[in-house]
Amino acid sequence: MMRPQAADRYRSQNSARRIVIISRDNTRTYTFSPLALFGGLTLFLTVSLGFLAATTYLVFRDDLFDLVRERNADMQQAYEDRIARLRSEIDRISSRQILDSVAMDEKVEKIMSAQQGIADRQRAVGDLIDKARSIGLIDGRNAAITADKRAALDPADVTGSVNAYADAGGANLIDRQFDALTSTAPKAAAAKVDLRTTDGKPDFKAIASHLAAVDAEQAKAVEAIADAANSRVDAAVEIIADAGLRVNVPEAPADSQDAVGGPYIPMAGAQALAAAMQEADQAFGRIALVKAAAARLPLVRPMPGGDMTSNFGSRRDPFLGSLAFHAGIDFRSPTGTDIRPTAPGVVTVAGWSGGYGNMVEVDHGNGVTTRYGHMSRIITHVGDRVTRDTVIGEVGSTGRSTGPHLHYETRINGTPLNPINYINAGNRLASLLP
Repeated sequence: MMRPQAADRYRSQNSARRIVIISRDNTRTYTFSPLALFGGLTLFLTVSLGFLAATTYLVFRDDLFDLVRERNADMQQAYEDRIARLRSEIDRISSRQILDSVAMDEKVEKIMSAQQGIADRQRAVGDLIDKARSIGLIDGRNAAITADKRAALDPADVTGSVNAYADAGGANLIDRQFDALTSTAPKAAAAKVDLRTTDGKPDFKAIASHLAAVDAEQAKAVEAIADAANSRVDAAVEIIADAGLRVNVPEAPADSQDAVGGPYIPMAGAQALAAAMQEADQAFGRIALVKAAAARLPLVRPMPGGDMTSNFGSRRDPFLGSLAFHAGIDFRSPTGTDIRPTAPGVVTVAGWSGGYGNMVEVDHGNGVTTRYGHMSRIITHVGDRVTRDTVIGEVGSTGRSTGPHLHYETRINGTPLNPINYINAGNRLASLLP
């Protein structure tokens, strides 16, 4: 009775599925209940059916693929448009940078060209200043002269100041310009010129304005030299005229204010400097002419080392003791001292001439002659051309003479005039036009 019961007990249990995996010495056993196996199979079938349904749906829905393709195409177009815009912006920026670079190069080239022009003109101005120094236009004697002192100056007392011969206004202008040009007067500290913009970049407008100002200052300096040169020439001509002589020197250019007009067109700095340089060259030409003309006139002392013993004019005759007219001046000097003419010319008389003793007369042109009397020996001949360095004779005591000396006369068209006036004029000219 016991066995049937046991068999029934085992028969009533649920059946199970086992999976045994044997690998060499290892054995693994997996046991699945029927319910779990059925559930897993059901899940697998459900997923498979869903995938097949979805695939079937997509296969038969062509419009969905078209929609996706259109969307992708729109996105690609938008992306390409954006890239194109970025490229266009990059090209625009690059082009602008190139144009800015070209414009910067042009501005720099223009500024450098202007600077080079100023440097070249500055060298020309420097040469002009050196030339002005060589003829005495710029030296320590050109310091400013006050109006009161200028008004009290006598041209005979002046030893070289240009301004004493100029009108008050023009002289003051020349003084100020010379002070600025030669640094003879203290200058105020120049304001620092800012040649950069607020962001630190070069300010080309300010640079151009600064260079133009330099040109203007150069032009003013040259104008000062030209004014001073013309003033000295005018003063020299006046001195020679006061001595009764005449020189042919062109008048200085002057702008007439009578019956003139026209639109105002300001000159650029370089143009103004070129005009001033031309005017200065003309003024130097006038100086050369007046110096050459003065060198042909008897304006120097005939015996630099001799003492003057008798003046021109009335005096007591050394032989008769009565008043008489003395047509020249006498210079005491040892016998045999060389005698040279006071200006170049042609010898018209060379021999014995009564009370003159041995006498030489030199014709300097334009009716101006000089006579040299009482020579111990005559060295030149009639017709000889002589200069200031030519020895024409030697000091002696021939004729009406009480001792070795030179009798010297200056005559204009045969009329004797006081040689002292010409000697003084020559001294003033030597200081004015060294």
